[in-house]
Amino acid sequence: MTVTRILIHISDRDKWRFVFHQIARLIEIEEKSKTEFTILADGFAVGVCIACDRMLREQMADFVQEGGRILGCDESLRFLNMKSENLPDFVQAVPNGVEEIIKLRGQGFQYVKA
Repeated sequence: MTVTRILIHISDRDKWRFVFHQIARLIEIEEKSKTEFTILADGFAVGVCIACDRMLREQMADFVQEGGRILGCDESLRFLNMKSENLPDFVQAVPNGVEEIIKLRGQGFQYVKA
């Protein structure tokens, strides 16, 4: 079975619902292969991981529970005067979003900018 690794980079706080819609669509298309999803949130999007409505928080938690990963840029959080300690347990803080993108691309992730 082929494993497709997809990294979705989100910086815009208003794109979260769109990203989850796109992931659901990609899962339908890729039904014959296993797909590994990682979302990297930086800019204003990472702040949404801390301050969002209950429905979106549940959607994020469900995504992680089903095997996805959500990474939050600590550098962006500091810029927004927020702390990574306030991220939900299901969001993993990474020191720098750009460095993480480079690292994941080197591990074979296909890059998608939301």
